[in-house]
Amino acid sequence: MKKPLLSALFIAALIVPLSAFARLEVSSFFSNHMVLQREQPVPVWGKASPGEEVKVTFRDSSASTKADTSGNWLAELPPLFVGDPGTLEIKSGDTTLAFKDVLVGEVWICSGQSNMEWPLKKANKGEAEIAAANAPQIRLLQIPNTYSPVPLDTFDAKWQVCSPETVADFSAVGYFFGRELLKELKVPVGLVSADWGGTPAEAWTPLETLKSNPAYSDAVKQYDEKSRLLAENPNLGEKLQADYDDFMKKIEALTDAPPPPKPEWFDPKVSIPNTRTVQANKPFFEEADGMVQLRVVMELTEEQAKAGGAKLRLGRIDNYDVAWVNGAEVGRTGRDVVDNLKVFREYAIPGGTLKAGPNVVVLQIIDWFRTAIFGIQVNQPEIFWPDGKTVALPADWEMQEVVDLGKRPDTLDRQANKAGSFLYNGMIAPLGPAAFRGVIWYQGESNASRAEQYRTLFPDMINAWRKSWDRGNFPFYFVQLANLGNREGWPELREAQREALALPETGMAVTIDIGDPEDIHPGNKLDVGKRLALWALAKTYGLKHPDGSPLPHSGPFLREAVVGKGEIRLQFDHLNGGLKARDGGELKGFTLAAEDGEFFPAQARIEGDEVVVTREGMAAPLFVRYAWDANPDANLINEVGLPASPFRTDRQPFATE
Repeated sequence: MKKPLLSALFIAALIVPLSAFARLEVSSFFSNHMVLQREQPVPVWGKASPGEEVKVTFRDSSASTKADTSGNWLAELPPLFVGDPGTLEIKSGDTTLAFKDVLVGEVWICSGQSNMEWPLKKANKGEAEIAAANAPQIRLLQIPNTYSPVPLDTFDAKWQVCSPETVADFSAVGYFFGRELLKELKVPVGLVSADWGGTPAEAWTPLETLKSNPAYSDAVKQYDEKSRLLAENPNLGEKLQADYDDFMKKIEALTDAPPPPKPEWFDPKVSIPNTRTVQANKPFFEEADGMVQLRVVMELTEEQAKAGGAKLRLGRIDNYDVAWVNGAEVGRTGRDVVDNLKVFREYAIPGGTLKAGPNVVVLQIIDWFRTAIFGIQVNQPEIFWPDGKTVALPADWEMQEVVDLGKRPDTLDRQANKAGSFLYNGMIAPLGPAAFRGVIWYQGESNASRAEQYRTLFPDMINAWRKSWDRGNFPFYFVQLANLGNREGWPELREAQREALALPETGMAVTIDIGDPEDIHPGNKLDVGKRLALWALAKTYGLKHPDGSPLPHSGPFLREAVVGKGEIRLQFDHLNGGLKARDGGELKGFTLAAEDGEFFPAQARIEGDEVVVTREGMAAPLFVRYAWDANPDANLINEVGLPASPFRTDRQPFATE
């Protein structure tokens, strides 16, 4: 796990007297086992005594420079080419720094929030992938989670050779992306992971950019507040961490020994006071952390009660739980269970527990992260038997807060990592003028409630990164948000992401078909990495099929919607052989609206390279939407199996006959 570093340490480093830099230093970007970007000038930089000459050598190439009056120096090696591992030497006076086992190849920055940060060990088939990750031609650099109110010029990390011992905690998306590049390009690949879960795009955006647009005034205000807070409270981090640790001790104690329900909870004739009605498969926590208790009464026949092998199916629960049936505990999931959020709860009910007539199910849920995002994460809690018979539990449950611990305290890093520019300063700025090929990006979840702002913020961030490196429009490929249930703003955020494709050298991997409706962190990171790699291989490296045709890299993107009599015809880019339904059945996911703007489910069919959308009884449709939902049931793909991106025509221009 990457640990946050207190920015105060780095601020102090910035005011060290120049005499402290008499010793030759080089940027922390350089170390043994690194990859230098091929076929581009390669900047190498650091500190030395003012006026001191510095010479950089790699293989047969060299460059010399002198440290300026502040002790800073930068030398630029000419473009390098793939070859055997070499030694990068930096020499000044009698001091020589040497980095061994340095490769030349393709370097990519992997950035964003938790789905980019998500480690290989937590991805689908993680153990097998780690065991097979003996890839010495892939090199990994993991930037520590670091925030700062000022741009930093250093970090505490070293390049590592990709192996089962080094890759487990590295970005799964980044690793799978790099593995595809290595497979197809057959050149070394360097991956720089600079990501942090739960962070918004404004935290990754330079302050100058945020200040340039009044729409980002809240982010600038947050930057100012957090900067002042850090300056005025040098020990704040320790205090907040102590508060957090104390809170977690209470959660741990509650989880390990939850108070059992009182007997009246199991008596269906007793009305429990101070309860409220909730639907168990919908969010039911608001701001409370602690424990809630739920009760539901269901009727069983004598035959059902006597049938053996019954189980209680609840699905996923956030975070821990204890389940009871008629006063008997039937199962629990606690702190000892790894990835408890992903565990699908099915608890065996002991024989003799069920009875004919009313049966009482009581569920205790312990939550420690502000909200139980999905309550009980299954469409319908139920009791089921080995023969396939089921009895659904009633939708409405009684709920009571039994233990209220208040809101979980935020540690300083969980506050500062959301402040405008703090992560750009702490994790991107230290990369300095490093040579690299491009960026892959997976983020947006934390901005979904402000999708309209993201329409400008995201492209502004991309442009700001490009400006800071002053290397032109380097490739920037990103992931469109995956499918997930019960999320507001996700269709709009996906649309904002798609609009960023107006920038040159950008690409978008569509993932609405490979997410997890019940988990914001879907386990399928393999296909995400592969789809990002397709963009890079096709657009950045120009790979083609053996027959010379373009390499397919995208699913269908709507190009034009033509409104006709009783129908709307849709034309797409990226057909890659044609359109079809993923499952071979009828097209799904389309809705139509007439002049009143109200959308209704519609029928869609493929005619040649077009999709024709109609609705019985709608004589004059004007607008069409596709996959316009957080968790869409949609199936339009092209012949190579890549999904169409969601769209709507009631916002963007459309053509008419």
